[in-house]
Amino acid sequence: MARRTIALLATAVGMLLTTAAMAIADTGDIIAPQNEPPTAADGWQAITCTTETPECSPETEAQWFKKAGGHPPTAFTQYTIKQFEAEPGKFISVGSLGRLRVDLPPGLTVNPEATTTKCTAAQFNEVKPLDPSEGPNCPAASQTGEELVTLKVVAGPGLGTVVPPTPGVTKVPVYNLVPDAGEPAKFGFKLGAPGGKKSVYLTTEVAWENDFHESFQIILPTPSPGTLTWKSRLVNLGQKGDGTFITNPTTCFDPDDWTNLYSTWLRALPAAEEPAKLGEFPGGFTPWEAKLPPNFEIEDCDSVPFDISIEASPTTALVDSPTGGTVTTKLPFDPLTEGGAGQSQSHLRSARVSLPPGMGLNPTGSKGLVACSDAQFKKGIRVYANECPAASRIGTAEIETPPLPDGSLKGDIYVGEQQSMNPESGDQFRILVETKNENLGVAVRLVGNVIANKGTGQLTAVFDEQQVGDLAGSLPQGLPQVPFESVKLSFDASKQVLTSPPICGPAKTTGAMEPWARPGTSVPVESTFTLTEVPGGGACPTTLAERKFAPFYDAATGTPKAGAYSPFRVHIGRPDGQQEVKGVTVTLPKGLTGKLAGIPYCSEAEIAAAAAAAGKSGITCPAASRIGGATTDSGTGSAPLQLGGTAYLAGPYKGAPLSMVVVTPAVSGPFDLGTVVVRVALNVNPATAQITAVSDAIPDVFGGVKLDVRRIYVDVDRPEFMKNPTNCSAQATTGTLNGGGADPANPAAFSSYPVNVPYQANECKGLGFKPKLFTKLTGPTRRDGNPKLRAVVEARNGDANIARTALTLPHSLFLDQDHIGTVCTRAQLASRTCPANSVYGQAEAVTPLLDGKLKGPVYLVANPDHELPDLLADLRGQVNIQLRGVIGSQKGGGLKTVFNGLPDVPVKKFILNMKGGEKSLLVNSENTCKDEQFAVLNMKGQNGKRVKTNKFKLNIASCGGKK
Repeated sequence: MARRTIALLATAVGMLLTTAAMAIADTGDIIAPQNEPPTAADGWQAITCTTETPECSPETEAQWFKKAGGHPPTAFTQYTIKQFEAEPGKFISVGSLGRLRVDLPPGLTVNPEATTTKCTAAQFNEVKPLDPSEGPNCPAASQTGEELVTLKVVAGPGLGTVVPPTPGVTKVPVYNLVPDAGEPAKFGFKLGAPGGKKSVYLTTEVAWENDFHESFQIILPTPSPGTLTWKSRLVNLGQKGDGTFITNPTTCFDPDDWTNLYSTWLRALPAAEEPAKLGEFPGGFTPWEAKLPPNFEIEDCDSVPFDISIEASPTTALVDSPTGGTVTTKLPFDPLTEGGAGQSQSHLRSARVSLPPGMGLNPTGSKGLVACSDAQFKKGIRVYANECPAASRIGTAEIETPPLPDGSLKGDIYVGEQQSMNPESGDQFRILVETKNENLGVAVRLVGNVIANKGTGQLTAVFDEQQVGDLAGSLPQGLPQVPFESVKLSFDASKQVLTSPPICGPAKTTGAMEPWARPGTSVPVESTFTLTEVPGGGACPTTLAERKFAPFYDAATGTPKAGAYSPFRVHIGRPDGQQEVKGVTVTLPKGLTGKLAGIPYCSEAEIAAAAAAAGKSGITCPAASRIGGATTDSGTGSAPLQLGGTAYLAGPYKGAPLSMVVVTPAVSGPFDLGTVVVRVALNVNPATAQITAVSDAIPDVFGGVKLDVRRIYVDVDRPEFMKNPTNCSAQATTGTLNGGGADPANPAAFSSYPVNVPYQANECKGLGFKPKLFTKLTGPTRRDGNPKLRAVVEARNGDANIARTALTLPHSLFLDQDHIGTVCTRAQLASRTCPANSVYGQAEAVTPLLDGKLKGPVYLVANPDHELPDLLADLRGQVNIQLRGVIGSQKGGGLKTVFNGLPDVPVKKFILNMKGGEKSLLVNSENTCKDEQFAVLNMKGQNGKRVKTNKFKLNIASCGGKK
């Protein structure tokens, strides 16, 4: 009976064990439970400690090591297998672990390079010849910790009999091993009885796809028959080697504000689940959290050093020239001062580095450049090979970090895809930085946001990323909490993505570096270089005002043939090293004008829409308003970027009756900076009809890019638009070009350079000149009567334009000085406020250059150089033209009016209607119907040809009627 009872009991225990094993599916099913708050009985624990004597735990507050950036003498992780009560008072493990994964908190760093040597695979597996423990035969200096395993012995068939639990503890050294390919580090220890020791490896990993925390994984050996692990305690000696083997995070955040920030996590795969669930491990298993005890807060962040510095230099000694550049950020690592009881340098939370003023993005470098998309860059994805196009690469990157051998992390810099149209957002210009070492299992991918000042083009690179934690949830904003000695970013000179500063004075790169130890504060850094040469040679300017400004200007028609339609081309240029071209003010030769008839204006709304649009949008002015093309060469170097634009006719602007608007999409390579709109006011001299073009300030920075405009070509090539003069006298296009001077952003500081380009039409003599004048007097013909006068001039198409007209009336018509009353002053004429009583007639003109007529009053205007006031026809319409006639009385009677210096523009018909009666300037000295009345007409063409009629019969409409 007794034997049967024992057998039944054994069977029941076996079934219980089997049932328990079948239920083990996740971390919490095999690891003993956690307590709140944490206690020494927790199934999963991890703390940094000052000593292991007595054994450190969540309850030994006096032993906790809390120093930020410090190196704990010990740091342990401990798991305990969940137990069940097999017999009253007797407990046994529910099963065995197959493997486990431990994820350390971000910022807690293990430095495998701290030891002077590492144990090779051969040494680790070698039996010590005089040691009964049978190895490993690793150098003593490679030991970094101890593994303590507590076993419980189980006996009986099917583990059915439980031996009273008298745990046995095995302590073995843990060694720093030479890692296998694909691992940043590897550690190992051996367990088991002599002659049957089993190797246990800690394979490591850096979570470079998210928050860069460190982790290790252990594949556990099959337990020896009759034994089960109860507890495993891994103790790392944080001050081994040079004293920096383990480093605490360099942050002192309140754990209540950032829950789980400093927690260590365990995921466990029961041996019973292998291999069925191996493919799900560790991602498919629940992380078991080792929280810090409530009173555990990292301290002493104020004393964490942060001796950061930068070094910056271009790849050229020339000012205003294409360049690469190198910026190196250094953070010293000195185990002699930082190891042991010291504190390591704070990790870098954010970095802002501003290049010197005047050192900006070079448009030349955008040619052939493409962007690497975020998807191609693979940030956040654990693959070693990105898919960035080769043409997106602009430089190299190197990172030196203490936990890895020197020269381990090298890679490239790529241009990131544009994500904004605002250059000051940091998302319009982005650089993607990658360094990696697949053999060490590490890749670092960072995104730098480059802020470009809209006004100056000064560049500021910002590295400040939001890391995503795969276990800790939300993390504070900032760069990965990893140590480094230097980060070197080198931009290839051949890519010409940068332009050097414009002067040889000290060029200062500045920065603000924020440490994780003291969030919200920053350490200023700076680095200075000095350029020594100027393109083309000569003295190198040390101020902006000292820069040369000797630009090139040329303006010419396609053909100089008089009166012909011809394209008009303007070319402006400047070499590297000289001042920016900021403005153009030029006056064209007399008679060089444009035919506006049939051309609609680009409206103000359309101009505004173009200026606000992306370059790729295609938003611009209507094609019907196009008058020509424009090409701009921008950027430093021998082959600047060429961008094509279009010139359109627009309406009144800044007091001018017309304007030209040049619209250029600023699109090149991967960048769309928007649409550059430069407007040119086209002032028309009312006396000569000469055009004076006054440009807006030409931008030297657009979309945050230093344009460095080298050449501007404007080709006004609309068919039958620009028309040549009919005067072949020597003339010139004259004016000034403005340079950036002492301050390209301040018009008051601009410099000025005079331009004078000779111009002379030819073949004027081949033009005909046969205008006709028709006159008509109406009203009283009696003596003392005041008649009306109507004069009509008609000209043939293709003839030379009229330069001078003189009409001398017969002695029978005098100037009635009693009717000279109100006279318009010069100031009133200029302000268009002539009194109504100064109007003595009306005039209108029809020209093939305009759609509508020009009409306006005829004033008497004051002229201090003449005895009598002048007669002025103020013709208004699309433009304003003023025809001034000089009035004079002839000896013995008669009135002579001379219109001299008439504009060299074609007029199809001109009509002058002078008032009669009380506003008439004419008075009859006799009855004008008594005899035929003859005048003298003298007209001169712009080509010198004349029409002269000594007996020009006046048409007196009232004769034959009432006198």
